[in-house]
Amino acid sequence: MQKILIVGGGFMGSAIAKYLMQYNVSVFLYEPNVDRVQQLKEQSELKSVTFLQQLTKIEDLTYVIEAIIENLQAKQNLFEQLDLVFAEDVMFCTNTSGYLVSDVAEKMVHKERLIGTHFFSPANITPLVEVVPSPFTSKEKAKAVMQFLQSIKKKPVLLKREIKGFVANRLQSALAREAMSLVEKGIVTAEELDFIAKMSLGVRLADTGPLEQRDINGLDTHFAIVNYVYPTLENSTKPLSIHYEKISAKEFGMKSNRGFYDWSSIDKQQYLAQKEKTLIDIIKLIK
Repeated sequence: MQKILIVGGGFMGSAIAKYLMQYNVSVFLYEPNVDRVQQLKEQSELKSVTFLQQLTKIEDLTYVIEAIIENLQAKQNLFEQLDLVFAEDVMFCTNTSGYLVSDVAEKMVHKERLIGTHFFSPANITPLVEVVPSPFTSKEKAKAVMQFLQSIKKKPVLLKREIKGFVANRLQSALAREAMSLVEKGIVTAEELDFIAKMSLGVRLADTGPLEQRDINGLDTHFAIVNYVYPTLENSTKPLSIHYEKISAKEFGMKSNRGFYDWSSIDKQQYLAQKEKTLIDIIKLIK
């Protein structure tokens, strides 16, 4: 039985733990926040997890999966510490969703054992994991990570080289920037934009990728369209004003009860549970 340590018991870390518990894996979870640990212990899916409040050596440990806040300095400091605590044969995985893995490894001595394993939310449901090696990452270790993820029924894709934001989040960021721009310009409301995206791109992307769709439509047709449209697309290299305004007003979305939507009167737990059920149904249909 493989032993895996997850560092960080937040939304992503706990979801990864829940997923791993379905397989022949012994899961350890390091979370220093006592209140958060108590919350996690009350979840039936995590009843067999070994909770830690100190980073200590674990005999025969195979992997450490980092899932702490998306802060580069915090990740660098953590991996500097992990590098000292755990033996050289323990593979380190960072769940960063955008930082270069080589930057995360900056303070490590054994940089060759760090790789990006970008799980997607909710990590216990969504199949894809982007596996991102840095220029330092051992090819043998990258291959072993791919084989492990495949053995637990994930759908990993090994990127040829690291790039900021990786692939999925670069696509998502480009879409979100254009979406915010269209709302900012008063073309549509947030609700209307999301409806358009779900009822067109959303249903199609579940079965047909964007480049596959271009082939189906005809690259010559697409060339004619984008030659006309590309000059008008949002190309700001900084967050848009509408985004800055939301942050300044502390409108962070669901977590603060207001973002592009008003979440104050919505049962968030029930809402997200329904979203997960729909996602599971879509994945089953695709398979």
